[in-house]
Amino acid sequence: MIKAVIFDLDGTLFLGKTAIPGAAKKLEELRSKGIKMIFLTNAATRSRENLLEKILSMGLSAQKDEVYCSSYFLAKYISEFHKGKTVYIVGEQGINDELGEHGIRVVDEKADIVTVGLDRGFTYEKLANALKQLQNGAILLSSNKDTTYPTEHGVMPGAGSIVAAVEAASGKEAISLGKPNTYALEQIILDHGLEIDEVIMVGDRLDTDITFAKKCGIKSVLLLTGVSKKEDIKEIKPDYIFDSIAEFNLP
Repeated sequence: MIKAVIFDLDGTLFLGKTAIPGAAKKLEELRSKGIKMIFLTNAATRSRENLLEKILSMGLSAQKDEVYCSSYFLAKYISEFHKGKTVYIVGEQGINDELGEHGIRVVDEKADIVTVGLDRGFTYEKLANALKQLQNGAILLSSNKDTTYPTEHGVMPGAGSIVAAVEAASGKEAISLGKPNTYALEQIILDHGLEIDEVIMVGDRLDTDITFAKKCGIKSVLLLTGVSKKEDIKEIKPDYIFDSIAEFNLP
């Protein structure tokens, strides 16, 4: 029996700053049936707190303990496995905020770790500095490797495009903490006392959301309001497909 639905955000519940029609109503409908809501995004430009504010601003119901983003998972992972290490950030405020909340020191030189996320102010200087830290022995972590992300203005370059530049320059492969890495589900299950067979994943990308579900061993739903379309379905197959969140129903 499904007790919790994990929703991706961009392309699933909203596009940019606009909620997808029917999203708010569907969330309330599921809550009324006692289903737990979990919001899981690969985006790292915001902290959990800022992401909650964005979700609420679009009329969608959520609480902070239901909201998860890759900036949080980066900080959580570093605090667990690299305690006391310093970090150089290629990314935006969300990573900085989450690292600060976890007591992780951010530096511009002699970093132990380089973290890379979407950075809309990415420059050659940042790339060069990241390379310098990596050549000096820093490890490379990324928020995600999504090459693009959907917005109300169309598809835009994602964090993966920037990660690829850092990987190409350094010759190092980043450990990505976002979907499809199973680290996210492990944390969610622990936080909310869930079992694997009680969870279903709803998203718009085959390469992240649906692959994530497959790797985790949970059921998956593809919504056609974001990146992936029916014609893209080949090796990676979702368990269910709906045109949008408004049409989604629990199996």
